[in-house]
Amino acid sequence: MNILFLTDTYLPQINGVAISIRSFSEQLEKQGHSVTIIGPKTEKNQESTAKLWRFKSFPFPFQPEYRIISPLSKKLKHFEKNNFDIIHIHTPFFMGHLGQFLSWKYNIPMIHTYHTLWADYLHYFPILPEKICKKMDLFLLSKNFCNRCSQILVPSEPIKQTLLEYKVSKPITILPTGIDTSITISNKQIETFKKKWALPNNKDIIVFVGRLGIEKNIYFLVETFKSIFKNQSNTHLLIIGDGPERENISQYISKLSLTDHVTLTGYLDQTDVFAGIMASKIISFPSTSETQGLSLLEGLNLGKPAVCINQKGVKEIIRNDQGGFLTDGTKTHYVEAALSLLTQPELYEKKSKEAKLRALDFSAPTLTKKLITIYNKTVKDYSKK
Repeated sequence: MNILFLTDTYLPQINGVAISIRSFSEQLEKQGHSVTIIGPKTEKNQESTAKLWRFKSFPFPFQPEYRIISPLSKKLKHFEKNNFDIIHIHTPFFMGHLGQFLSWKYNIPMIHTYHTLWADYLHYFPILPEKICKKMDLFLLSKNFCNRCSQILVPSEPIKQTLLEYKVSKPITILPTGIDTSITISNKQIETFKKKWALPNNKDIIVFVGRLGIEKNIYFLVETFKSIFKNQSNTHLLIIGDGPERENISQYISKLSLTDHVTLTGYLDQTDVFAGIMASKIISFPSTSETQGLSLLEGLNLGKPAVCINQKGVKEIIRNDQGGFLTDGTKTHYVEAALSLLTQPELYEKKSKEAKLRALDFSAPTLTKKLITIYNKTVKDYSKK
């Protein structure tokens, strides 16, 4: 099958959508299919390839790490020659509307993965009142856009329920992004990582991996660590990631007198991320905005129990406290759960085994096979129209 992905974000940008696209495209190619990606040009020296078409883009005014991508390109003159079987849209913005136009013009079936609940990101759109933004999200970006597609994919059940509330009438299928469950990290890689970031050998490392944005609940992350540290002084917080709140969170860490007990690394390559997770004892993942939580899954796959908040996609992963704990969102409950993992060896071992087993349910090859089945059905149903 010849497949086209359209997205407003892609590598080297680091976020859940970009990683999801990479994961599925690689697995689709391994399973004998062809994938072409249309995404943003984010650096001057980036050039398009046969399988990756980069369109001009410029930074979003209120958040430079996001890009606004132009849907116009000379490459579209030769679009018809590619004979795509299906169009898979990963954004409701410019590239999403381009995908819908191409679907209409060339009579190609299209599906859309609804990756993000945009209502959780309204703080990045200060130019519009919140009520207007919410209305745009519910009706313009979600209902109308989704109902022009043949099929909608979502990463978890709570997101499906949200779209049903938005009055999306097209078929909605739950399909999480898969992870590579065969990843291994050597002791040498772990030691190299710890030495590079001067992590203490005599302390239990608590790790957070993710974007440093308000929606990730990172101030709660630091505040709960302060309480954990007060009870267990042999702990250290490792924060892997970057984002708009990095400077502010660094100042907040200093304000709480935690500078010597918290390490911020910024963005790291995948191998270093995994080494950082392996160097850690548990995962702290307090985000309440996740539609899935790929970094959480990758940590579980490495046998690290997680403390989370019982919200959205995360509650689907840590279902029934498998591989960690879902808390009620209060600091007290969150800290108690973390301390139980840090101080009870038998409980820790039990949760570590559960974490690995839970991650197996999200194997990339298995989930990609499900995606191929969805593609085939969509194409077949479309041809009957």
